[in-house]
Amino acid sequence: MLGTKTRFAAVLAASLGLTGIAAPAYAAPATLVSVGPGTLVADGAAVDVPVTFVCDSDPTRIIAVPVVEVNQRVTEGRIANGFGNAQLSCTRQSQTVTIRVIPRVIAFDPGAAVVFVVLQTCSAEFQCAAVTASEVIQLTKPAQTPPVLPPE
Repeated sequence: MLGTKTRFAAVLAASLGLTGIAAPAYAAPATLVSVGPGTLVADGAAVDVPVTFVCDSDPTRIIAVPVVEVNQRVTEGRIANGFGNAQLSCTRQSQTVTIRVIPRVIAFDPGAAVVFVVLQTCSAEFQCAAVTASEVIQLTKPAQTPPVLPPE
């Protein structure tokens, strides 16, 4: 009987050891590198927000879906709010995408705004992981370019 217990213990130890060797490596999660500043479009009818991120290292995560929400207190204490998103392929390198955020009711103004970003990285079977970030960014008017005058 002692031999049977010893063999069972040896088989159990070997199988646990193999399980430890065969365990999958865990991928590093996606990283939001930076958000903003935002550039107003058409006098606040939208705002373009650049988002820089790196997809997680899991090779099955092939799709990145950054979602951006912008909230800003505007005149008379009202809140301008809007969402925008994009979908692109993961490159495992630093990627920057500019997301156009359209306000729901009230236009955005130049000044401070709170941005909430959700970055989802998904497999082809739509198994997703997400990271979030919230920051205060500045919304600015676009740089003025001088008008082009026709030749005289």
